Amino acid sequence: MRDIININNISIGEESPVFFIAEAGVNHNGDIEIAKQLVKKAKQCGADCIKFQTFKAERVVTEGAPKAKYQLGTTDPKESQLDMLRKLEMSPESYHEVISYCQDQGILFLSTPYNIEDVDFLDGLGLPAFKLASIHLAEPYFLQYVARKGKPMFVSTGMATLAEVDQAIRAIRGVGNQQIILLQCTTNYPSRVEDANLRAMETMRDAFDVLVGYSDNKVKPTLS
Repeated sequence: MRDIININNISIGEESPVFFIAEAGVNHNGDIEIAKQLVKKAKQCGADCIKFQTFKAERVVTEGAPKAKYQLGTTDPKESQLDMLRKLEMSPESYHEVISYCQDQGILFLSTPYNIEDVDFLDGLGLPAFKLASIHLAEPYFLQYVARKGKPMFVSTGMATLAEVDQAIRAIRGVGNQQIILLQCTTNYPSRVEDANLRAMETMRDAFDVLVGYSDNKVKPTLS
């Protein structure tokens, strides 16, 4: 049996209960009170963890970067992607308040970093694990930088080939981090049920001897 990974005294393994991560992402719209509502709703839904995204817009996109098709359909098409992302940042000061609120609610706080500065920032906050987006699977330097923090890594695979996943696993293990959970992820927003390809989890589990899970881009949060 593959090794059990422990995150804040929660055991994740093949014989353990499902570890349920609720995706808050940027749905707080930069508003800390909405972020807290998302935390509360995630807890009510039975989630073990809620995950946000940590970035500075200027370090993620260029001035002229166009919006994705799904973004054009849900936001002002006249607005640039850079301006859109600026509105979706959480201020550095707000993290302490949201993390404290998560602790009060009894739910784990995680966030996805998008560059090295973000990794160091989250590590400094004492986060017990990292969740990496699919885009980073093909960035061995970034993977190794995160891996050297010595914490468990949830890694989405998106549109990566099995060979690319293999390279990513080798990069992470190459610096001594064995705490890897690969997530099958269909890169489509929203993703269709018929495209879920759940058996990819079995393929990756057997090929790389790692724990696996599923990252769903289908469900959108609602507040009440």
